[in-house]
Amino acid sequence: MADPLTYICPFCDREVRVGKPCPGCAKKSKPAATRKKRSWEQDKSCDGLDLPDEDFDYDDFVAREFGGKPHRQIGVKWYWWILGVILLILMTVGAFRVCL
Repeated sequence: MADPLTYICPFCDREVRVGKPCPGCAKKSKPAATRKKRSWEQDKSCDGLDLPDEDFDYDDFVAREFGGKPHRQIGVKWYWWILGVILLILMTVGAFRVCL
């Protein structure tokens, strides 16, 4: 069993003490300037959130993105309500007939 103050290095599978650099990876590592960029690293030019300016007009944005037409109201058609009420009545009548 491994010592609780150690972990397994995910790159070279060596046992390393917590708080210390991995001896296997430290020998192989190159300076940061010559090291190949890893897939999860990004360029410094990509840093930042690119948030809109303070004068951002939300209504104008919605009109441009989704068109000027107002959206259609979503709801249940009247005939589905009638069907639901009829089915509820039939189920209630059926339940009373079974109990009697």
